[in-house]
Amino acid sequence: AQAKLTGTWTESSATKPHVGAGYRHDGNAHDGKCVARFEAQLPKAGRYEVRIAAPPNANRATRVPVEIHHAAGTKTVLVNQRLAPPVDGLFTSLGIFEFTAGQPAVVVVSNRDTDGHVIIDAVQWLPQ
Repeated sequence: AQAKLTGTWTESSATKPHVGAGYRHDGNAHDGKCVARFEAQLPKAGRYEVRIAAPPNANRATRVPVEIHHAAGTKTVLVNQRLAPPVDGLFTSLGIFEFTAGQPAVVVVSNRDTDGHVIIDAVQWLPQ
């Protein structure tokens, strides 16, 4: 609910599990116009595991581009949202990244060139 959204995202809670009251989806637009920017002010600089939540379903996209903006630059990870997330059936790990103090930690999800519904639910930054 705290992500900064561009484009048309529709609220839903049809598929479980999800974080909070529900999640949002792009209506299977795959046009690159739906972008969600998650930001966090981390308590200290250091290494954090970054995770993303999205309830799986057969109609989901298999190559959702997720950008992680970290101290060394930006990395794009492609997430298959048809598969059940391996962490507690809710979260998919995007990797471990270094973040600096005083700069927001940023994760950006897009529906650019996707092949199904793109889901946004939640992002976690877990200190390592």
